[in-house]
Amino acid sequence: MRGGRGDRPGRLAPRRGDRRQRPVAGRAPRDRADRPAVREGRARVHPADDMIPELIRGVLAEPPPSSLFAIGFRPEEEAAVRELAPGGVVDLDAAEEPADHGGSGTVAVLARTFTDLRRAASLAALLPKAARHVVAVAVSSADRPFLPASVPGSLSFQARRGKAGEWVVEIAFAGPRPVGESVAALVRGQGGHRLRPVPGPRVALAGPGASHWRPGDPGATPTTPRGPLGNPDGPPPADVVLRTSPDPGEWSDPRVEIVIDRPSSGGGTLYEMDAVPPVDERSVNPTGFVTDPKLGDAVLTLVGDRWCVRAGSDDLVLFPESGAVTDADVDRLRQVRAVTVDWGTGARPLATARVVAGLAAAGVPLRAEQVPPWAMALGGDLTAALIATADMADDLRREEHSVRLRRAALRGHSTEARWRSLALAAGLPVPPRPTASVVLCTRRPEFLGFALGQIAAQRDVDLEVVLTLHGIPADLPEVKAAVTAFDRPFTVVEVPADVPFGVALNLGVARASGRYVAKWDDDDWYGPDFLADMLLASGYSGAELVGCHAQFVYLGQIDLTIYRKARSELMGRWISGGTFVMERPVLDAVGGFPPVPRHVDAALVDLLTAAGGRTYGAHSLGYALHRRAAGHTWNQPVTYFLRAAARQWRGRRFSSFITPERFPLPAIGDVR
Repeated sequence: MRGGRGDRPGRLAPRRGDRRQRPVAGRAPRDRADRPAVREGRARVHPADDMIPELIRGVLAEPPPSSLFAIGFRPEEEAAVRELAPGGVVDLDAAEEPADHGGSGTVAVLARTFTDLRRAASLAALLPKAARHVVAVAVSSADRPFLPASVPGSLSFQARRGKAGEWVVEIAFAGPRPVGESVAALVRGQGGHRLRPVPGPRVALAGPGASHWRPGDPGATPTTPRGPLGNPDGPPPADVVLRTSPDPGEWSDPRVEIVIDRPSSGGGTLYEMDAVPPVDERSVNPTGFVTDPKLGDAVLTLVGDRWCVRAGSDDLVLFPESGAVTDADVDRLRQVRAVTVDWGTGARPLATARVVAGLAAAGVPLRAEQVPPWAMALGGDLTAALIATADMADDLRREEHSVRLRRAALRGHSTEARWRSLALAAGLPVPPRPTASVVLCTRRPEFLGFALGQIAAQRDVDLEVVLTLHGIPADLPEVKAAVTAFDRPFTVVEVPADVPFGVALNLGVARASGRYVAKWDDDDWYGPDFLADMLLASGYSGAELVGCHAQFVYLGQIDLTIYRKARSELMGRWISGGTFVMERPVLDAVGGFPPVPRHVDAALVDLLTAAGGRTYGAHSLGYALHRRAAGHTWNQPVTYFLRAAARQWRGRRFSSFITPERFPLPAIGDVR
């Protein structure tokens, strides 16, 4: 639903009997003939008549809510939403002032997608109190995980999911409770058990669609364009005000001096990345990427004032005028092999930057022959990734192209990146970037130069190394030479040879100072972006443990590289132990690595799963497993790997992200 209509843009629309609120859109429902036309012969993206699933209709019918707040619905869908509440629907995107009704009745919050529900959480302070809460998401993939979270103090809690993926949660309390608390709890539930605060300063939001700038932040303070914030005699609840109103006027609250004005429409000249609303990386991200899609190519093109992804005669996704991308939009594009950007003429720079950055952050394989100067706000890295040449018919090359796009978009256009940049520009303090402690536990001094060279090559990450020497002395010439050549923070831990492997790892972790702990194998290959990619995945997935599957395996005995097909970017326990990355408190919470001599990795995943933690497998293109005849804690014959090979090459040949010739292996045994 579009905000900013009426006499005062962003004002909560008046309900019957309340002059401060008005029904959504401020006009009578459209007849079907008045809805935007869809070209003859082209499939409608989401027929407006089918916008609200029967599951949601049934829950909202008995008893009907006294108030229905909706967010994210598009103009052609508004009539279907209005039918759910004859007394009027409040457009949450247009809200400025808190609602003051609900009481002992039912208040419902209906979001078009989960991305929209996250924006509703940022407007939680505008929602009223009620004794019965209904929170629903109308459009969601049936494959997308649904993790309902209980709400403290509730008498009853019922969560249901429909066949198409839509879901509804009903919560009852003994008396009126803030509906915003339930929305915030459900949004947190989708993020798992980790504490995931929104980065950056405390923010007040004013104007239509301002929540796009701060999705998933229940601590955000909705306000009017001129203020003030809350009690003018108390401490300010925000450090900065972000306004999207077309004519906001002068800010009136002297307690908050930093006011950022940003455009709310898709027009105007646009050159800076910080002028573009960020991508909500917690909902629009590579999760669910399909490595072997079933559909062919598509085109991102303009249809009137809106961007659309079109495949042949079908319109797969029709984006809103703002260009905002949601999780449901991405789900509909997962089976498309590649999307070519047709810049056209008359495109709005802001909407264009939003839709391209959003699709790129999700890993949708976009490509363009060139990027026009008016799209400079995409940034240099994303522009370079868009125009890079890639063979989209080859699944591996296509995935490599996708990874380059998502890296550039997530590093430049995510919520975290945007607010870090805005805070720095405003002179506000920003937290330091997370540090990683790479724990390298080895019995093989001859592999130290090989392993430490790859760790030193890691980029876009602050790291230290904790070298745990398992039964080898620190004064060996190989150890001294490798340590001397390493130019990053370094700690050496000597552990007796008879100590179990898991205990040795824990002794190394005890000396680590980073926020994240990364387990590193001494004989495998890692691309220079491996660790940075894992930290990105930790952020957008919300999983307690991230890593990747070993799709590339070099079999040293027969000098052969194999490639194993496997899904990536999804929750699942089958990741390689040499790629484990987790926050230090998570590892401490499960008691560290199990104190066993073998199968440490599988045992740790078991502990984490039993404790309710989740494991996420990111893309595997920055890692290659090295198998030799002996010397592994997990031993499998060569035939085990050959049976699983989808492709194979003589010698060492991995993805383009790894250059094995840069780090030569020691010439021992079956290592060639």
